[in-house]
Amino acid sequence: MTPHLVTLLVDSDELAREMLRRRLEQAGLEVTLERPGGLAAQQTIAESHPDVIIVAVEPPMQRALQVIDFARALLPGAMLVAYAREWSPHLERRLMQAGVNDFLHGQVSRERLIEVAARARAMAIRRAKLATEEFAPLGRIVTVVGQKGGIGKTTTSTNLAAAVAASGQRSVLLIDLDTRFGDVAVMLDVKPEYTVSEVAREPQYLDREVFHRVLLRHESGAYVLPAPRDYRSWLNCTPEEIQRLIRFAATVFDVVICDTPGTYNDVVGAAVEVSDRVVAVTSSDPASLKNAALLVEHFRMKGRPDDALIVTLVHGHGEAAPARGEVEFVIGHPVNFEVPFDPAVRKATQAGVPVVRYRPGAPAARVFEALAAAVAGYPPPAGEREVRARFFGVFGRKARQAGAQPGRERAAV
Repeated sequence: MTPHLVTLLVDSDELAREMLRRRLEQAGLEVTLERPGGLAAQQTIAESHPDVIIVAVEPPMQRALQVIDFARALLPGAMLVAYAREWSPHLERRLMQAGVNDFLHGQVSRERLIEVAARARAMAIRRAKLATEEFAPLGRIVTVVGQKGGIGKTTTSTNLAAAVAASGQRSVLLIDLDTRFGDVAVMLDVKPEYTVSEVAREPQYLDREVFHRVLLRHESGAYVLPAPRDYRSWLNCTPEEIQRLIRFAATVFDVVICDTPGTYNDVVGAAVEVSDRVVAVTSSDPASLKNAALLVEHFRMKGRPDDALIVTLVHGHGEAAPARGEVEFVIGHPVNFEVPFDPAVRKATQAGVPVVRYRPGAPAARVFEALAAAVAGYPPPAGEREVRARFFGVFGRKARQAGAQPGRERAAV
């Protein structure tokens, strides 16, 4: 059954609006609401939430573009159609950037309008189906958390994704859920086209073929869904929509890795709740250790098993730091992976390349591969279990004195 469509027609030219309304109705699309544009159109969009919004784009074009931008931000699932008397590449590019689904120009045929009406009905059916559909994840969901900025969280996320992809054993998607900065695209040197907020809010993207088309494919073989450039884009994105996106992604990919901000907010909580494994990154800084201890306590209060939490201690500088045993005592959890300071990781980051690709044979790369195997659920490469990266300076002396605990890895980062 086709849902009833609420259609809004926005055009300041009353005669042109009347002519288009008749032609749309002849094509099978009933116009429910009409507005001349400006604030009146925006108010109607906010109050009525139309399924289809058709906007005339005529001079001054900025007025129509404001309505289009407002509609797309408020109603990401609506079908948005623009029409103009003349076509120009600049106008079409601007409309596509604004999220318009279709652009009509010049003398529009009846067949073209019938096509628009059919597409509007198909989108409405798809939205209705997705609103009641539950996704059963088949892949493994891994969330990387760290309750402080600058501790190597995104470095860990990007290297995990690149290492899983390079293994050839699992397909992998990296989702940037950092609601503040979202540096995954920068660190992988890719240019965002579609972002998490718009894909999570727009039901039409939760289709296997469509979903693949909106993702970026990194040279490592990992797929990437970047965070929006403007933090305000997160405001219309609910935790439930984020969870729905993650679950759907896990029906498409073997491994879904979620990078998160340096604070525990609703988005982080939503990702953690649907995760199979959580990689908790901490530095040896007292504030970071305190936050890591609180995070461990929080997970235990939520009833999460200890083996679902993988603690990774990252040394981001060459200065003296507490020994592994001291860190474990403070946070109340074993340190599963320890990452000593290594300038090679900074060089890799500046080049926009994960260290597992920048210097594949380095201890850091080899141990990131072992960590990737652990979280993705496949055997590590031969020799990875024996990897023990060399500490630099004071870390080297402390590591040799303390020795390595069985079943744990060290990476140079």
